[in-house]
Amino acid sequence: MGREYQVADVNFLTRAIAVVLVLTQGLVAARAQSFAPPEPATRVREALASPYGRALIAELGKNLRAGADPACLNSKAIATDQLEARGLALMTKWGVRMAETSESIIDQKIYAEKFSGQTELAKLRNDATVKRYLAIAQPIQQANLLDSMFEQFDRYVLISRIKLAQVSALPTGNEALLNMNPGEAAEEKLDKFTSASKSAALKRYLALTEQDAAARKAAIRKDQLTQPVPSILFGGVEADLAELCIAGR
Repeated sequence: MGREYQVADVNFLTRAIAVVLVLTQGLVAARAQSFAPPEPATRVREALASPYGRALIAELGKNLRAGADPACLNSKAIATDQLEARGLALMTKWGVRMAETSESIIDQKIYAEKFSGQTELAKLRNDATVKRYLAIAQPIQQANLLDSMFEQFDRYVLISRIKLAQVSALPTGNEALLNMNPGEAAEEKLDKFTSASKSAALKRYLALTEQDAAARKAAIRKDQLTQPVPSILFGGVEADLAELCIAGR
């Protein structure tokens, strides 16, 4: 039994670290840039405004309409056609909180000790080839962020026994949503671009981003990952869902 608990703890920690790395991608290194970096709020809003983000919000809106108590909606003067917009506001708020919480788990002192290439990495982002690479990669980063947001939200709803259907495409097998995810097509395009490029700047940029990711992984405060990941990131969302007339089971 002790061995089973140990394996479970290791698996939980691995998943928690993976989520934190996805959500902090680009945030720490971006701070070294001379211009204002995209903050979590900007990254979340842009992701939700993408076609894939809008499709996920539409699915959430449908689930809110199906799960909300009609009498409660009437008492709060909330029309069912308002629930999709309310869902967008909810996921914006909690997506930003999720990204900020994940970023706070990075020990900045340890990160700085492990990775000294922030300034060089920032300068490389101004290279024309690197800019093109980042433009191609943006849909992948946004899709990863969206998938993490909705996956953790769905898991919290499930473990908290909240009466709301899942949104995430993969667990639900929602083909329409899966087809909206731009990640696979963008990854193929990115692989072709990278393979064809002779740019020394891009090669150096990619090497530095690997070092950056390793440093962030090493700098995660593992002592803060003591709860299930969904609880760390979405604990308390039930209060906002109750305002939308979504109750517990």
